[in-house]
Amino acid sequence: MQRELSYRLPFARLAKLSRTASRKGYPLVWWLTWLWIGVFLAVMIAISLFADDIRDAFDPLDLGPYVLLVAVALAFLAGMFGLRRLRIAEVQKGATFNETIKLTQDEGGLRFATDEVEHYLKWRGISQLLLEPDGVVVSHGNLFFLIPNQAFASTDDRAAFIRDVYDHLGERARSISHRYVSSLLRNSVEEKG
Repeated sequence: MQRELSYRLPFARLAKLSRTASRKGYPLVWWLTWLWIGVFLAVMIAISLFADDIRDAFDPLDLGPYVLLVAVALAFLAGMFGLRRLRIAEVQKGATFNETIKLTQDEGGLRFATDEVEHYLKWRGISQLLLEPDGVVVSHGNLFFLIPNQAFASTDDRAAFIRDVYDHLGERARSISHRYVSSLLRNSVEEKG
């Protein structure tokens, strides 16, 4: 089936997609990040609990571990905030995000094209299919492509697109994607029956 869609995505939505897609696409990394934050908090609590011992052992100036605790926490938060802003600025500087995206579906796969760049995902190259409240996401490794719901002519057209893509996925991609699209696929089978 040949299909063509055109749409725009604001940068704010792409930034949000980055967070949700990385959580869904890379659950191990997401859980390890939360584990790291938990370890950081445990260390901070340990500093608080053993403040007297730390003061006795390492604080000839008597500034106290509480100052150290606050300083480390503030430095951590400031660094995280600064790095996030820098990452966003670098991404925005590197590409134009307000272009019209043309999606073409053909027998070989999906083509995403703008005036500056073009990506062609062969069916076997799609690693997963995800559903977001405002659209459909297909990915190849670290590349996530969001097709907003308003790009489709109707909800039936959106459902047909999802079925087409899912039908072309490889076995591994289907197993990853199944939990995200199973209710939609089940509903469309019930409507036909």
